[in-house]
Amino acid sequence: MKTQLFSRNTPYLCHGRHAIWAALLLSGISHLAVAATPNHSIERISHARHPTRAGHRTSAPLNAPREPEAITVTSARTHRFRQMANTVNTLSGKELEQLHIVSPKEIANFVPGVTAVNATSGSTPIFSIRGIGLDDYIGTNMGGIGIYQDGVFAPYPVQYNGQMFDVQTVSVEKGPQGFEYGRSTTGGTINVESIKPSSKFGGYLNWGYSSYNTNTARAAINTPISDHIFNRFSFSYIKGDGWQHDIHTNKLYGAQDLLGLRNQTRFDIDDRSSLLLNIHYVRDKGTPSSPQDTDGDAVNGFVDRTIGVGPNAKSNAVNVGSNRATRNENGGGVGLNYTHNFDWGTFTSATGIDFYRRNTYENYDGESVNVGDYRWNDTYIVQSHDMHLRTTIANRLHLTVGVYESFDKINGAYTSFRSFLLDNPAGTLTDHFVQQNLSTGLYINTVTNIVKGLDFIAGGRLSYDERGFRGGTVDDGGALTGVPGSNLTYRNSNNTYERWTGKVGLRYTIAPGTLVYGTISNGYKAGAYFAAPVSANSALDYVRPENLIAYEVGAKTSLWHNRIQIDGALFDYEYHNRQTLFVAEMPGNITSLSLGPIPRARTRGGEISSTLHNIIPNLDLNGSFAYLDGQAKSQVTNIGGLPLLSNVDAHSSLPFAPRFSWSAYARYGVDVSPRYRLTFQVSSTWKDNMLVALGDPNGMTSKISSMGMRMEIGPKTGKWTAAVYVDNMLDKHGNTYSYTGSDNSRVQYIQTPRWVGCDLRYNF
Repeated sequence: MKTQLFSRNTPYLCHGRHAIWAALLLSGISHLAVAATPNHSIERISHARHPTRAGHRTSAPLNAPREPEAITVTSARTHRFRQMANTVNTLSGKELEQLHIVSPKEIANFVPGVTAVNATSGSTPIFSIRGIGLDDYIGTNMGGIGIYQDGVFAPYPVQYNGQMFDVQTVSVEKGPQGFEYGRSTTGGTINVESIKPSSKFGGYLNWGYSSYNTNTARAAINTPISDHIFNRFSFSYIKGDGWQHDIHTNKLYGAQDLLGLRNQTRFDIDDRSSLLLNIHYVRDKGTPSSPQDTDGDAVNGFVDRTIGVGPNAKSNAVNVGSNRATRNENGGGVGLNYTHNFDWGTFTSATGIDFYRRNTYENYDGESVNVGDYRWNDTYIVQSHDMHLRTTIANRLHLTVGVYESFDKINGAYTSFRSFLLDNPAGTLTDHFVQQNLSTGLYINTVTNIVKGLDFIAGGRLSYDERGFRGGTVDDGGALTGVPGSNLTYRNSNNTYERWTGKVGLRYTIAPGTLVYGTISNGYKAGAYFAAPVSANSALDYVRPENLIAYEVGAKTSLWHNRIQIDGALFDYEYHNRQTLFVAEMPGNITSLSLGPIPRARTRGGEISSTLHNIIPNLDLNGSFAYLDGQAKSQVTNIGGLPLLSNVDAHSSLPFAPRFSWSAYARYGVDVSPRYRLTFQVSSTWKDNMLVALGDPNGMTSKISSMGMRMEIGPKTGKWTAAVYVDNMLDKHGNTYSYTGSDNSRVQYIQTPRWVGCDLRYNF
């Protein structure tokens, strides 16, 4: 570990010998590619048609039409998923549609052990897997899990916005990753794969209308341009009124105005090489939702509903006042994926570059006065490249070797409006900063057959990360210093870290489709900076990387030609230097959040998921259950010398680790005539309450539950469907995220209310 300051005479981030290692590996892979000779196989053809790493389908929906190409690819991917020695959960694009999942965070409702909440009004969802994430509401830090969009790593939450449309699969891989592709992560990965261009002309049109005057339009068209070039264009547009109501101004908040566009072009260079060009864009001009402040009036000596909503407010009541809550975000990028198949393996390269611009004002304090409102004004540029070679030697050794590199940069000006709290009309604090990150990795993974049915798994990775931060908080109006424009805090530093991680395990196939496994692996996540406006310089301190040792044993079985699938796992995670969000007391009598470490922590638990397909004719059942016990093993009383609002004792619970959670859904189809079919679906999800920040007596969610129903009808050919649905049918109003505001009042976000809608879809 070494720390150095920025220098004007040297590059901000230096590749050094790590770039040389990467170049040598790339040179070796390229040499192997040139030496290859042609051959064919069904598995390699499916890779060529879909260059990115696809998810895995675990069960087929009832009477859903599928293209022959999709069947070939899905079969190969499903087989590989069933053989992996770790837990993988998947949702198909059809299931996303049937469960009305329209944003990435809603995936967590139906994947055991996964949580996702909006810590702000929507553009910075916080994901965690088995209690591993990064509970930072600012959105400038990568969590402990990796999210991939069409094979390209998306390190920041803003990059997930508006991309959940025309999706083929979403797969969630759990445990430390980075030994077969991508970036090193401690908790796992979420892979979102869109539907790829095919050689058949077709597509669909979809329109929906739902609560709060919400219109949803989606479409895709697949067009063969020539025998070797195929194009797919898709879009999604959601426009609706807000569901929150200001108790004084009658304005609505939480409105949607979200547009997403994607164009993919596939070039079949020859019978063994394929290139996929992905161009995408998103624009969000919705109105930010507002949290509720339940006791801000009492804390400040006012009558209820003066600046807050009071302790007994309706679930849709907010008090924004004249605060200018607005959102203007847009961004896009280009992805280029190349696949080449050899006699002895497959070479894959995934490159992407994305840009995003955010200018959003949020009523983050939940009050009609400026206690702690935020304006997020920033630009992102993210570039990444992953390439790897997979091969099999003598039918005994399966080898993956690859290299990963990424660079990203954020220019930001985050303003906190605190005129009421500081009793000064010019009471604003702004953090002006530049953050840049370089990450590289060399990885290898092997699966060796020892004897019939028994495989030994071994993988290793060398990771190198360099993170830099330059900037700090400015007292814009001089409310704290008496000098407008003076610096309250400032940091100019660059931190580098390199780490070897590894994985070993055994996998035993008891019978075709049934296996047991055990693994030991360790993962690491790069260090972090906290970029919100703060009045203490130590709140900007670099938080060192997080390290994890993971133990897992599990079993998977598929019976009756995949009509029954059951997966289960037990795990034990040991953390070192776990990164998390704390609430601390800052100078100027301000309570603020900041990042800090827990020296030692531990999470233990288990999961089980099952699918029953057509055991009872025309009935599909899916259920999952997860148990988590996350505890801090070290006491924490301060971060960087700043006292916590509430001390963290040893054996206290960890954030984003609900003790119990479960989900289930069932679909039953009925023939109403020889040509038409009626399908009923019911779903239910439940998550235990959980902490969302340490040292914060208000940082805990409610128990969150939701029940949904759906009914659809259409011809058995799948030419069209018409559906009606209701989400959160019982109209639950749980607290999904809460915290202590800057004036020590309680602030909370509330569960979206009952949502009723209809969908019409036409396939051509």
